[in-house]
Amino acid sequence: MNTKGHCYPKYIILQAVYFKLRFTLSYRDVEEIMKIRGVIVDHATIQRWVYKFTPLIE
Repeated sequence: MNTKGHCYPKYIILQAVYFKLRFTLSYRDVEEIMKIRGVIVDHATIQRWVYKFTPLIE
């Protein structure tokens, strides 16, 4: 999985994608969880990550 060119480290991206795929959460819910964990990321960014990286990790 190549995350080169993204503003966030690989583990942050994987964590957000994991929350979306593992639990029945909306993108805004994932955004809120990430904010609680100290990561400020927009729900639209999380959506793009899910679309891009889900085929690579399934």
